[in-house]
Amino acid sequence: METKPTTALVPYQPLTPQTWQMIMSVAEPIHKSRLFGTSSPEQAAATMLKGYEMGLSLTSSFELIHVIQGKAGLSPRGALALIQQSPLCARLEIEDQNDDQGKPWACRVTMERINGFTYSVTVTMADAQRAKLVKPGSGWENWPANMLRWRAVGFCADVVFPDVIGGMKRTDELGADLDQGGEIVQDDEDPWNTVSMSTPPEPQPKIDMGYLVDNWGVDKIVEVFGGKIPQTQIEIEGVCGMLRARYPEDEVF
Repeated sequence: METKPTTALVPYQPLTPQTWQMIMSVAEPIHKSRLFGTSSPEQAAATMLKGYEMGLSLTSSFELIHVIQGKAGLSPRGALALIQQSPLCARLEIEDQNDDQGKPWACRVTMERINGFTYSVTVTMADAQRAKLVKPGSGWENWPANMLRWRAVGFCADVVFPDVIGGMKRTDELGADLDQGGEIVQDDEDPWNTVSMSTPPEPQPKIDMGYLVDNWGVDKIVEVFGGKIPQTQIEIEGVCGMLRARYPEDEVF
């Protein structure tokens, strides 16, 4: 199977204060846009930082790095993209195998580093059936060849290129099932999941005028907002950011 390089990757660059400042400045707008499903500006910044360190562009980081049960995971598609562009990769072979009736049965993936280290992984439908992954309507039933391919890619990458994929666990390893394109579909019953369920994050308080008054009082609100009372939700959230920066010790609720 011939694969195509991704355009989401950029040459690796070490983190600089300017880059970090840019990440922090765009984290909140990206979170507010709701385009990438981040739970907070801090999560958006962390995702972009990890992606940048691995050679991804900032926005592409959200397409390939996903938070599963509170932990960051790299999709097999992301692992494949990073390996394809890495100068450490000498060879990558993906072999789809069918049974005697022409149905997808297995996928064998071989990866080789430039130092000669080579490793192969074969994942079969029998493996998936023993793990009880083949369920009605699941990706394993609808797109078996794709599912076999992504599992084999992920398992092989774990052994041959753990440095290239930044030591990250795969999203399927963290409990997410995959669709035919390698996108995640949450499935906490995956027997190949090696991470136990984590405690869900506590809900964040709603930022409204009552929240501002309870924490900082009217005088400080008016002070930071040029003698005015914020009216819209955007203004309220903006004033909250200014109050947190000027009076961080006052926020207790």
